[in-house]
Amino acid sequence: MSQAAAITGKAGRRILWILETATWPLRAPVYRFILSRLMPLDVTIGITTYKDRFESCLRPLLPKISLLFPRQQIIVIANGHYMTDEQHRYVEQFKKLCSRYRQVEPETHIEPIGLSSLWNRIIEKAHSKNVLILNDDIMIRPGFRRIVKRLLASGDKLVTINASWSHFLITGEAVGKVGLFDEGLKELGGEDDDYIARMALAGIKPGNLDTGTISGRSKRRMRITGLNSYGRDMSAEKGGYSTLNTGYLVSKWQTSDTYFEGAVEVTGRKIRYWKLRKPEGSQAG
Repeated sequence: MSQAAAITGKAGRRILWILETATWPLRAPVYRFILSRLMPLDVTIGITTYKDRFESCLRPLLPKISLLFPRQQIIVIANGHYMTDEQHRYVEQFKKLCSRYRQVEPETHIEPIGLSSLWNRIIEKAHSKNVLILNDDIMIRPGFRRIVKRLLASGDKLVTINASWSHFLITGEAVGKVGLFDEGLKELGGEDDDYIARMALAGIKPGNLDTGTISGRSKRRMRITGLNSYGRDMSAEKGGYSTLNTGYLVSKWQTSDTYFEGAVEVTGRKIRYWKLRKPEGSQAG
């Protein structure tokens, strides 16, 4: 594909998402009528969020996800923030928004905790053995509900959407064989690398489903600048997310681009071969 064609395609997709957002209020009553009469899906939906994404991400996402999944359990966890006074005010706004939707179960934190811990909290609180975990910085179309049905029917123990861990389905089978996410990862980053390597040790390969019914929001349009919820500038952190988490992974795993004795091949990662440096015992489950 030429550069011009790629630019044109990107612009076209952007226009379609603008139209989706603009026309949704007109179409929402029809979907509400239809979907309220469908049988619920056997899935719990979990969303992680934090203070700086309340207006740009969570506020537009929650009404739509609640409408498309009217009879599913939806767990929304607000992580803590290093700006404690502002966090207390945010928590009140967050709870007020969540209270508008009967199937939404909110959980809040004042101090920031690791993403692994947030994901584990969702899995532990889920009523279903199938858990769809979503970032808050996404946009969805009504067809996303059909994609979730396809995920559930795939038979895979863990399935990413569009090859991204910003949105993935994890099953009870995966948790039973691999465990929960490693809470030794105290901040943000590396959760997917660690888990997919542990899946490889257990002989499990993740599935993937590509779809145009979900997309990440433009970081530029979200207008999020400055420090993250841990008070760190991620652009200055090792691994692009967290120096702490990167160091933890290095201490836990020996890795290489070429095979070495005892290593397991991990598909879909930049580094191909992984081996635990010590017996596994630091996982959260």
